[in-house]
Amino acid sequence: MDRKLDEALAYFKEKKGFKSLFLLFRKKYESLGRFGGSIDLGTFSDQEVEELALFMGASPHHLMNKGKLMLSAFEQRLQQTRFAGISLLELLEAYDGQKLQSRKAVKAEQTAEQLARLADYRRKYPQLSDWFVYVEGRTSDTHWIWRLLLEPEFAADMDILAQAYSALPDAIERYPLFSQRVTGNPHALDPAAGRGKLWIHLLHVMAGGQGAMPSQAESLNELLLQHNLLRDDIQNFVTQANLLAYIGDREHPVWRAAAEENSVLNVPMRELLKVDRVIAAGAGESAKSANVYIVENSGVFSALLDEVPDAPLICTHGQFKLAGLQLMDMLASAGHTLHYSGDFDPEGLSMAMRFKQRYGAQGRVWRMTTEEYWASIPVVELGSRTAKLDAMEHSELGEVAAAIKGTGRAGYQEGILGLLIEDLQRVTQ
Repeated sequence: MDRKLDEALAYFKEKKGFKSLFLLFRKKYESLGRFGGSIDLGTFSDQEVEELALFMGASPHHLMNKGKLMLSAFEQRLQQTRFAGISLLELLEAYDGQKLQSRKAVKAEQTAEQLARLADYRRKYPQLSDWFVYVEGRTSDTHWIWRLLLEPEFAADMDILAQAYSALPDAIERYPLFSQRVTGNPHALDPAAGRGKLWIHLLHVMAGGQGAMPSQAESLNELLLQHNLLRDDIQNFVTQANLLAYIGDREHPVWRAAAEENSVLNVPMRELLKVDRVIAAGAGESAKSANVYIVENSGVFSALLDEVPDAPLICTHGQFKLAGLQLMDMLASAGHTLHYSGDFDPEGLSMAMRFKQRYGAQGRVWRMTTEEYWASIPVVELGSRTAKLDAMEHSELGEVAAAIKGTGRAGYQEGILGLLIEDLQRVTQ
């Protein structure tokens, strides 16, 4: 049989037309898992059709007019030649030197190997067992991990992740220093890199999260902080006025001095982590339900303090950063009612929605109704950004979102500054 197969290979390889034909045969088998259907001969040259016709015992003209060749006809013809006894499967595998499998079979083999790898990792790294079980569930957020399972680098990444998870600190540690301590490289676990993404997904799942891992900077920073990893404690800051902080039962002297002078403090995350409690100045024992006001625009923040210098006020400087969330969390824990006011644009409304979702009944949207939207005299065209408002249709901000989408124009806090000042004057008198 080996000699006959060698003769068959010599015959088919010296004729150019069979190279193209066998490639199409292979694709058919990979698609169907069997030899079936037909091959379109429209792309074959006249010479190639002549070679096929000679083998098939048909006239080139007849084969050309027919325009296709049935795989079953070719297989049947093969058994009528001196190569009888050689199956089409044997011929194609010997011709290319590659095993012929259907895509379904290849996929099944790959899945079996991936599951075997996961089982091996569970045994090798029991501290990560819950994560591997989650990955085995093959939810939509793990598809990218499955594609990595058979890569050579994945095994090395698992060794590093297991070491890192076992070395998570009991007290706050800066993220680059943690990475340096565990891996010898301060950038080895950078969230933007491949291994870093695996690490963030691992922490997300091990913290009880499901679905897509956090992608926004602040939600990512929050996740790391849950594991005592501090990503940035200097540039991540929040601005406040007229708030008091406590370390245990001791009042923080810097916060007290700033409040007495109606001075503004830029408080980095580094300093926020040192305090245990924050309240509004003057709240005292009546801290519960005392009001604190939050704006995202620094110009508006300063203008409000110009008119109401003793107002308990926070500025987030745009999107919420971890420092801002940490400060608001402490105020909410003390029983304060938080009031947020933002711009009348998709980003401002999105921040207000996040604020409401986080603080529930303790978080109130401040001067962000359709009445204030019109009072802001909206003139800035939003263009395609209005599509972002669709997600807010059924929220507390649905009415103002519809108004903004209807005009296609944004309004800004500066346009209702007088109303905000009136509110603060009224509550601080």
